[in-house]
Amino acid sequence: MKIKKFLSVLLISAVIMIPSASAFAEENISAAEITPYVVGIGDSRDNALTITPNEYGGAIYDLFIQSATDQDWFKWTNTTTNLKRIGVHVGGFSGNGPSRAGIIINYNNGLAELGPLYTGKAGTAEAQSFSNVLLPPGATIYVVVDNPNFSAMTQYHLNFAHYNISF
Repeated sequence: MKIKKFLSVLLISAVIMIPSASAFAEENISAAEITPYVVGIGDSRDNALTITPNEYGGAIYDLFIQSATDQDWFKWTNTTTNLKRIGVHVGGFSGNGPSRAGIIINYNNGLAELGPLYTGKAGTAEAQSFSNVLLPPGATIYVVVDNPNFSAMTQYHLNFAHYNISF
């Protein structure tokens, strides 16, 4: 009996002493060392990521620009019968690098398209906002984020929101 207790204690002790990797071992990794990268998804207007707002009409994305030619495209279509007020906010948070945000509005009538429009803060790490953009029913807004003055991988934070509007 003593041998069984001794062996079970020894086995339990051995299992406890087996080294394991810490869940926080890589917490000081820099953005340049993060892999794998998301490449080829949302990198053109034709394959733009569809924005999926939450129940309050908002969506947040935290992504990276990986090269001078990398662009991240997003789109949202107003499928309601109401006029919508759109707000798009890019960057302006600690750790975000320089980026350029732009919007294009396609009215889906075969005749009119607006943009691309860029803010005066394009190419900086400062917040870039498009506020009170009106989007009629059936229209699509495209948001593009890039960094034409690329020198290092750039992290950015995109916040999208839509609201009903009435006159």
